[in-house]
Amino acid sequence: MKNKISLTLLSFLANFIMAGFATQFGMLIEPIAEKFSANVNEVASIFSLLNGGALAGTVAAFFLIEKIGVKRITLMSYLTIALSAAALHFASSLSIVMIAMTLIGLCGGVGLCIAGTIVVSVWKEKIQSTMLVVQDATFNVAGVVFPLITTYALSNALSWSYSYLAVGIVALGTAIMALMTNFDLCENQGDKESGKNRVEKSEWNFSIISAGLGLFLGMLALYTFLTWAPMFVKEKFDIPFEEAGNIITQYWSAALVGALISTAIVSRVKIQNFLMGMMALALIITSVIVTTDKLEWMSYLTYGYGFVCAALYNSFIAYGVSFVKQASSKNVSFILISGSAGAMFSPAISSMFETIIGLQTVMYAIPVIYAMILSMLIISRRQTTESKLAAA
Repeated sequence: MKNKISLTLLSFLANFIMAGFATQFGMLIEPIAEKFSANVNEVASIFSLLNGGALAGTVAAFFLIEKIGVKRITLMSYLTIALSAAALHFASSLSIVMIAMTLIGLCGGVGLCIAGTIVVSVWKEKIQSTMLVVQDATFNVAGVVFPLITTYALSNALSWSYSYLAVGIVALGTAIMALMTNFDLCENQGDKESGKNRVEKSEWNFSIISAGLGLFLGMLALYTFLTWAPMFVKEKFDIPFEEAGNIITQYWSAALVGALISTAIVSRVKIQNFLMGMMALALIITSVIVTTDKLEWMSYLTYGYGFVCAALYNSFIAYGVSFVKQASSKNVSFILISGSAGAMFSPAISSMFETIIGLQTVMYAIPVIYAMILSMLIISRRQTTESKLAAA
């Protein structure tokens, strides 16, 4: 049991560390630009390197985890993140910052796949779903903790890099913990079995593929909302952009609470019922958001939307792996690749459609996407039920 706890803690730290780099970047754009006498837009583009690296990392993890081994790739990833964080602290040019952020994104993406692989290997059934949802809660907790460190550093005239250095120290601690942890529960077959058996280890069916496609669409809808909601509210209700921007703060505040409460809910209900319920609520809430003429409703609706989407990522992982007998790292990586792709390409896709069909229509597409996800989940569940009846 002690070893299970150590492995699970490592999986939580993987999400905590990635959130540490991702959630505070917006606060650091101006300080970084001032430090290197760079254009703000040029610095802002570095965030794309972090996201792009994360997507590349999830793709790499799909092929490498079973070949290299979970323990080795965990050590390599978090030592690289720690060294990259140190490089950010001592960087003398923006080029070094860009390289370091790309490496952090790459290794962080691998780390998220490792985190999912650990949980699906160590825990089974309902507790597996609960642990995966707790990972989302950990991500949101880091989204509160590290920005507080950033605020303290900037308000006390410290270097912008101290906040990222703090994340790097956590990454170094994670690497040390991984070194002292036994990973046999995750690797008891991968290193011992023949290559043939390793290939057979990954089971694929419509339900797990629908989980990947569902997460892609879910991230596409979510990041379309986060990208365009402030401008949509500003134009629709004719209010200042600064006031309209509060909608994003309201979303993330609710997401933290929602992730914690979702953990309690998933420990008591099946992940299939939980996910379908959340997607149905997302459909209803976003439908009201894009159609209501009442400004006073927007805050409550946004809080509700943040609540239901709080555990989106790992809920889809838990949903997908619940339909296979023995989930593999490739199953987890596939779903994460789908989610990362949805998040990364959402701004580009929504921007293209905004220029073609207009902002209002783009926002109307959000509830339509949730309707598609819900329909796919219903079809997947029916197909699984029919397969079980046929087998019986």
